[in-house]
Amino acid sequence: MRLTAILSLLCVGACAASQPEPYRPSLSLGSGYATASSEPAHFAATGVGMSRELEAGLVVRPDALIMDARVEKEAPTAAQALALAQITTTELAARLQQATSGAATFTPCGTKVTPVGGRGKVAGPSEAFDVTIEGRIEVALAPELDYWKRSALVAALAELADRYRADKAAADKSVLLHNTRVVVKNPETYRGKLTEIWVQRARAFAAAAQTHEAPLVLLDCAPPGDIAQKERSLEEVALSLSVSCRLGSPKAAPAVAR
Repeated sequence: MRLTAILSLLCVGACAASQPEPYRPSLSLGSGYATASSEPAHFAATGVGMSRELEAGLVVRPDALIMDARVEKEAPTAAQALALAQITTTELAARLQQATSGAATFTPCGTKVTPVGGRGKVAGPSEAFDVTIEGRIEVALAPELDYWKRSALVAALAELADRYRADKAAADKSVLLHNTRVVVKNPETYRGKLTEIWVQRARAFAAAAQTHEAPLVLLDCAPPGDIAQKERSLEEVALSLSVSCRLGSPKAAPAVAR
């Protein structure tokens, strides 16, 4: 029986390792939508779809396209497997640069080493080691890029991912590219604008709800939370800021004794 023990090594990097999403067959390439089909599982969608979610504090253009990557290599020793993984990640970075005209970078993030045990009833020395490198691909989306130029970058990544899937189908556990999304790299630059929008809404509500006898004022606020972002399309990211404040009537001043 094959014995497998996983050694997870804590890594230092700019992103966190993530598990690949379930493989979904699709008729289309370059779309965020997958359609059930009898086509071989070799075809899978790569890209960013459109969300009909309309609620947002502020809608801005994304400035980065993010994609997860996984490199997996097996060799008689862990050192040999790691060396093979390093060669493959270097080749991946070069192919990304070529496919995106220098706009893409690859950042390795996580390292996992799995000893592959013997197949006898008694546990023995490992016969091989499997090394998995988790990483993140980041493609800069310059402001001057229109929709079609951004889509061209998605198409280039889709073709590269498909070539790697073909290699994997040829019995070479090598590279998996998956989970494409768009983001705003530094959402904090929009905190002032989001706060201004919230204040305007709060003032409008107070103006509509208060009466002369019971005016509404801002009583207190908790510190604002982090800025949350959600992709709506290749061209839009919705930003929202969680602000918790209380509106109410001010307490009447105490009467002065005569």
